[in-house]
Amino acid sequence: MTAPAAPCVRTGLLDCVQVNLAVLADRRHGPGRHLALGARLRFRPEPGPDGLPTVDPPPERHLREGGALVGLRPDLFAHRVPAGGLRAMAEGASAVYAVADSYDMPWLPYAGRAHMEHGFLAGTHGDGAEVEDAYDNETAWGPARPGRWTFPWERLPTASFACTLSPVPGYRPPRPELCLDDPAAYVEAYTAHPDRLAALRRLTAETWLLTRARHLHAAYRAHLGERMDAEDHLRRWDRLTSTAFIAQRRAERGKPAPAALLPELASLLTADREVFAVRPH
Repeated sequence: MTAPAAPCVRTGLLDCVQVNLAVLADRRHGPGRHLALGARLRFRPEPGPDGLPTVDPPPERHLREGGALVGLRPDLFAHRVPAGGLRAMAEGASAVYAVADSYDMPWLPYAGRAHMEHGFLAGTHGDGAEVEDAYDNETAWGPARPGRWTFPWERLPTASFACTLSPVPGYRPPRPELCLDDPAAYVEAYTAHPDRLAALRRLTAETWLLTRARHLHAAYRAHLGERMDAEDHLRRWDRLTSTAFIAQRRAERGKPAPAALLPELASLLTADREVFAVRPH
């Protein structure tokens, strides 16, 4: 394993689909381009697992929208790509962006333990594959850290989709934008769900995504030179993420969750509108 190729990428602000798109964005366009992934702060929940709403978009849409924000467009796009197909794509490109099941990724702590859609980069290394993954997170099975690994091609999972990415001509940095729905129905769905453990497990993932998205949005606006008073608000989001994780652990031991968890979530989502309001120039 070697060090990641793009250590300047703010891995702690990015989710598992964005993070390797970010690596390519900075590699193609220079340091800091990846922060444009935070230009649009969105809260538009959709139906998700266990009958609960989610802010986690489908990976393919997430990639395409993120690519547009950083000035990359997918080409050579394919679905259900086995390892041999990834190899063929990689032989004609500097890197292939792929999304597959983390359960089948030997470089992650999720391997053989947890299923989720996860992005990675694949390239050629002699007769084998070089996997690059900048994902950075603490998991229940140990830390996931950015790095590069080499494997025989057959060790790579079948990708749900894979593509190469090319620069968009005439790119202009996107302006900050808010797309924030009313949070009442979202919070009520988690409050009223009959399976408390399932709700808390999902909420732990949701708060992780929500918090990273807000930190990323603030970082992009700072990158543009905008002064914001968001530090206290972001610290509250950080505390909520920790509280949700602790609440899940308590529920797994049969203990009640903190009563303030969901009211605090509602409060923070409501406050987002004021804290992140886009002021006219």
